[in-house]
Amino acid sequence: MKYVSVRLTIGIIASLMLAGFGCSAAVYEYVSNPVSKRIETQIFSASFTPAKDDAGYFSFFMLEVENKSDASIEIDWNKTRYLHDEKNRGGFVFEGIEPTQVREKSIPNDVIPSKTRFSKQIFPLAKIALAEKKEHTAGKDKPGLYGGKLPPGENSILLAIQGPGQLIRKKISIVITELSQ
Repeated sequence: MKYVSVRLTIGIIASLMLAGFGCSAAVYEYVSNPVSKRIETQIFSASFTPAKDDAGYFSFFMLEVENKSDASIEIDWNKTRYLHDEKNRGGFVFEGIEPTQVREKSIPNDVIPSKTRFSKQIFPLAKIALAEKKEHTAGKDKPGLYGGKLPPGENSILLAIQGPGQLIRKKISIVITELSQ
């Protein structure tokens, strides 16, 4: 009888340990290589950086553009694209635009005056989450637009800049890696 209770106790402990190990969630860390990427042209310079909000993963990008020219330039958001692993995944969205503007491809251009710097938090349209006014969804406590998890792999912007008399398209890429801890 003593032998049976010892075996039963060992069996229960082993089962609990296995159940505990099976329920532990993997923890991931997300890194970007390079951390930020910058390009230079005669007319402008631009940097593209993945960023994290409250989450432990990258959920949006910071875009900075410096106009080096003597004339105004414009970011054409309707022609600027998000690429993941070389595939076109649509455009970018940001605070202040309406869903109808996105559907109708009528997002207004951002004008960058001569010799000034512009920055904006942008979200790939394919990865956004929307928290409604009456709900607390997307893990947020207030309504609005929130970035979803950016996928591992090459994440790029095909930036469309309307310069004096010409449309300039430049690709800027970073690689996001998911590391298990």
